[in-house]
Amino acid sequence: MVLGVAVLVFCAVWLGIRLASQREGAYALVKLDGQVYGRYALDEDQEIDIGSGNHIAIEDGTVRMADADCPDRICVRQGRISAEGALITCMPNRVTVQVQGSAGEDEGAPDAIAY
Repeated sequence: MVLGVAVLVFCAVWLGIRLASQREGAYALVKLDGQVYGRYALDEDQEIDIGSGNHIAIEDGTVRMADADCPDRICVRQGRISAEGALITCMPNRVTVQVQGSAGEDEGAPDAIAY
């Protein structure tokens, strides 16, 4: 019983630290075929067509893949992201969307997609 309580307390503390250290991003870096397609501010609601098959929506400080013509549409089901470093990937169309802290940052973003 004591071990169970200790594990629950540890998990609660770990979750609290993780949530407190997570920062909200300021921009969405979009890449198509490994090349930067654009950087879009998350504080401005907008919709962007990426190539001929993907469509992202930026609303209320979050970004999501609103539509995609890929067969499984996993990227659409990933939902909204806003935390710095969060990533949406559409493998069939070779599109990535990553939340970043500022417009100039490109570290940590995938530089290629292999398939």
